[in-house]
Amino acid sequence: MSSLTLNERRNRLNTSFTPYKAIYLPEWFAGRTKLRDRAWDAVNSSGRHIVIFGDRGTGKTSLARVLAVEVQEPKSPTGRRSIVVSCSSNDDFSSIWRKVFQEIQVTQRQIGFMQDATAPVVGRVEVGEDGIENPGDVRLLVRSLPNPAIIFIDEFDRVPVNGAHRLMADTIKLFSDTGVDSTIVIVGVADSIADLIAGHESIARNIAQIQLLPMELAELSLIVRQGYKYAELGSDRGLDGKIAELSQGYPAYTHLLGLWAGRRTLDGNRTTVTYGDLDGAIGDALENAAGNLQQEYERAVASVRKDNLFREVLLGCALAEKDSLGRFAAVNVREPLHRITGKDYETGAFQSHLAKFAEKQRGPVLKQTGTRRNYRWQFLNPQLIPYVRLNGIQTGLIDR
Repeated sequence: MSSLTLNERRNRLNTSFTPYKAIYLPEWFAGRTKLRDRAWDAVNSSGRHIVIFGDRGTGKTSLARVLAVEVQEPKSPTGRRSIVVSCSSNDDFSSIWRKVFQEIQVTQRQIGFMQDATAPVVGRVEVGEDGIENPGDVRLLVRSLPNPAIIFIDEFDRVPVNGAHRLMADTIKLFSDTGVDSTIVIVGVADSIADLIAGHESIARNIAQIQLLPMELAELSLIVRQGYKYAELGSDRGLDGKIAELSQGYPAYTHLLGLWAGRRTLDGNRTTVTYGDLDGAIGDALENAAGNLQQEYERAVASVRKDNLFREVLLGCALAEKDSLGRFAAVNVREPLHRITGKDYETGAFQSHLAKFAEKQRGPVLKQTGTRRNYRWQFLNPQLIPYVRLNGIQTGLIDR
């Protein structure tokens, strides 16, 4: 018999399901075991650095934050220290590294950068009047640290193309070539490492490339089971797998659906999450989805004509069979569109819809690649895929 009160369960539910922020503690990070092992190996290999990349919403920041906790050695006076900074659209190479060394001052106060446990004063990192202009400046400053540093530079994709990408590549190469006992970890939204690091070919052997693809169903199911177990909630058989399936590989949706389904259970003063709770949570998830997904969706399907097919075709795109890069052909939309509408449309009947989805007026929400007669389509924001599917369920176009 559980001793938890209703409020205690609610608090635990809110702790275990966090759709709006990255995960910081290893005990709450489910899955990605092989990728975590690869990152560990890179941190423990001299001259190796890390680039974590992938689509939005795949958990890159969570992996980086958890890794930052796992690799540092706060109890050892000369152990590793983790430094985490985030980039903005106003950053350049110099400002990024200024953030790093400012953060080091914070870490000095928290766990200390020091040579030994008896040192009475923690040394400061002094940035000269000329600032940080090149990789050589960074190397000298990092080498002056008494502790090895694992430096996480998150949201690197937000940095404008202003030379920072090539200078960062040069810094990684310089660190590797001169044996600097610290590791740089670059994190950002990208389809490939080339999108984040200029001149990456020359430093390929110095980098562990960690690409986060959408998560496996088993990993997402584990998130649900762990979350409900911590809140001491049961669930209908197979509910964890259904939430995982609806999430389409994106953990934020797993957290979102798990959270709101659990809240509906507690609102009913029950301890078992049901499929009925999940059905109600779909509407909650659509209303509370992070970012501008609702606005993206409404802009994509807007039309003054009531007989338009934009909602149905976009749902067909979300349901269409895709290749490993998330691309699909117009012919792949026919079968799901038939299931949605009950009508058998030729591709010519909705080809113009696909083209309009790739225009600025509707977002764009799709990207067109390939050549005439062999066009391929791809969602520019893959997190829109589960949103569109959930909207289709909510509006009755498809069933759960």
